[in-house]
Amino acid sequence: MSQILNAQSNTPKKRLLHPTAIAAFCALLLFAALAATINTKPYMPPKVAQKYMEYWLIDSARQVAGEVRLKHVRDIEPFYLRRDYQPIWMDSYELTPAGESLVQVLRETSADHWREYGYSLQALLREIHELSNRPKQATAVDVLLTDAFITFAQQALNQELLPDMGESDHPTYRKVSAVTQVDGHSVSSGDIIELLKQSLSEDKLGELINQLTPNHKGYQALRKQLIHYQNIVNQGKWYALPSEFRIEGDQSHRLVPHIRWLLTQYADLKPSTFAWLFNNKPLLMESPRATDQYDLDQPSFKFDSALVEGIKNFQQRFQLPISGKIDVKTLAALNISPYHMAQKIALNMKRWRHLPPTLGNRHIMVNMADFRLQYKEGDKTSLDMKIITGRPLRRTPVLIQTVSTIVLAPTWSVPRRIAIGDILPQIKRDPKYLDRKGFSLVASVKGIDQYASAKDINWKKMSPRYFPYRLVQKAGNGNALGDVKFVLPNDKSIYLHDTNHPELFTRDMRALSSGCIRVEQPKLLAEKLIAGQQGWNRSNIDSAISQNRTTHIRLQKPVPVYLMYWTTWVDDSGKLQIRDDVYQRDLIGSLARSQQAAISL
Repeated sequence: MSQILNAQSNTPKKRLLHPTAIAAFCALLLFAALAATINTKPYMPPKVAQKYMEYWLIDSARQVAGEVRLKHVRDIEPFYLRRDYQPIWMDSYELTPAGESLVQVLRETSADHWREYGYSLQALLREIHELSNRPKQATAVDVLLTDAFITFAQQALNQELLPDMGESDHPTYRKVSAVTQVDGHSVSSGDIIELLKQSLSEDKLGELINQLTPNHKGYQALRKQLIHYQNIVNQGKWYALPSEFRIEGDQSHRLVPHIRWLLTQYADLKPSTFAWLFNNKPLLMESPRATDQYDLDQPSFKFDSALVEGIKNFQQRFQLPISGKIDVKTLAALNISPYHMAQKIALNMKRWRHLPPTLGNRHIMVNMADFRLQYKEGDKTSLDMKIITGRPLRRTPVLIQTVSTIVLAPTWSVPRRIAIGDILPQIKRDPKYLDRKGFSLVASVKGIDQYASAKDINWKKMSPRYFPYRLVQKAGNGNALGDVKFVLPNDKSIYLHDTNHPELFTRDMRALSSGCIRVEQPKLLAEKLIAGQQGWNRSNIDSAISQNRTTHIRLQKPVPVYLMYWTTWVDDSGKLQIRDDVYQRDLIGSLARSQQAAISL
C-alpha cells in the first residue's frame, strides 16, 4: 500500500487551464469560423438556377423583376434551354467580369440619352444594386443582361449607334465602324445568339463585348471621364452660379468656396493648393443665400492666385480667352452641369465607332470641332496645324478615306453646288468675274468637252436649274485650292487643300469653307507624306508650284485620313478638352445652358 502511495506521490500533477485562456481560445475558434464563413462565396446549385430561370423565361417573361417585358424571349428561352437554364453573366450571386463589362458598356452607351436604347437599364441597375443571396433576383439579373446584350449588339453591328448620320447637306459618305455587319446584312437577334454560343464555347464572352466597343485610347480615356462626371452628379453638390456673377483676382465672395470645389472636381485646381487653409477639408457651401451672413475676410472666401490659375486652366480646356477672371463666357461654361457634360462625353464616345480598330501607323486625324489637323506616325504627332472647315450651312462630313494622290499647282473643277450657288450669281452681276478669277467655261457636246466663251452666253437665261457648263479655274496665285491638293475619293468633292486666303487662319472660329478642309501648312504636309519616296523632296515640290506646273504625285503607300467631329476628347496630357458645337451635332448642346437653375445673388 505504501508503495502505491509513494508511486502516486511521484506522479506529476495535471495543470488546469485558466478560465481566461479557455475564453480566448474559444473566441479564436469563433473568429476563425466567422472568417471562413465571410470568405466563403455563397453558391447557387444548378437545380435552383434552373428553377428560377425557367420561371422568368416561361412563366413571367412579361414581368421580369416585376416590370420588364423581355424583348427577345423567343430566342433567349431555347438558348438557355440548351444550357440547362444556367446563368452566363452571374457566378452564383455575383456578376462575372464579363457581366461587369457589359453593365459598364450599357451604362456608357445610354448615358447621352440620345435615343431610347431599350436596355431596361433602370430596373437592371436596381436589381444589381440590391443583389443578395436570393436566386430569384440573381437569375432575373442574368436574364435581363442577356436581353439587353442582344439589343445592344444589334445596335452596334447594324451601325445604329453612329452619330453624325443622315445629314441633308452631305447625305452620303463612307461609313466605318469598329465591327462590321454580318455579310453586309442587318443583324438579327438570332445572329447574336449564335455569337453568344460561339463565345461561350471558346470562353471568350469578355472578348465579344470588347469587339462591340471601340478600344482606341481616346475612347478609353473618355470612359474614365464619363465615370468621373457621373460620380460628381451622384454627389449632389453641384449648383449653377448666378447669371450676374463676376469675380477676379483678390476679390471675395460667398460663392468662392463652391468655385474652389468645382475647379477641384474638374482637375483644374489641385486640392493640395488650398488644403492648408481647411485642414484638408475644402469648405463647400450648399446653395448659400444672399441674405445669410458671412465673414468674407476669411481666406476661404478670397478669389486668390491659386483660384485665378485654376480658372485659367478651365478656360484653356474650353478654348476661352485665358484671363483668370470669371466673365460671361467662363460663367456659361462653369454652369454646364456635370450631368450635361456626361451626356456630351457619352455622345462623343460614340463618334469613335466611325473608326476602324486600327488607324494605321501613318495617318491624318482631323478634328473639325477643334479646327485642327494632326499627322501621326505611330503614337507620335509629327505635324499639328490649323484648318478651315465647312461653314454651318455646308458642314464638312465625317469621312474615312485614304489620300493616295497629291496634286501640285492644281486646277479647280468647281463642284456644281458651288458653281450654281456661289459663283453664278457673281457672274450675272459681273460677266468679267470669270476672266478676273481665271475660270474657264466647259460644255459637254456629244460627250466631248469643249471650251465656251463667256461673251457668247446670255447670262440672263442662266439659272440654278439651267446651267449646262462646268467651271474650271486655272492654277496660280488666285486658285481657290492654293498650291497643293490632297485627293480623297468620295462622291461629295471633299478633299484637303491649300487656300488663297491664308489670313483666315488667324480667326478662332474657322468654319468658313464650302465643305473642304483648308490646311494651314500644305507644303509641309505634302513633304511628310512623300518622305522617302524616290524622286521627290521639298525642292521638287517648290519647283513645280513656282512654275504653275500641275503635277500629280501618287503615293507609294496611301495614308488613311479621318475627318472627325469631337467636341470633347482627352488630350495627350490627360485633360478633358471641350469645344463649341459649331455644327449643332451634339443634340444636347443647347440644353446645357438652358436648363440651369441659378441661385439669386
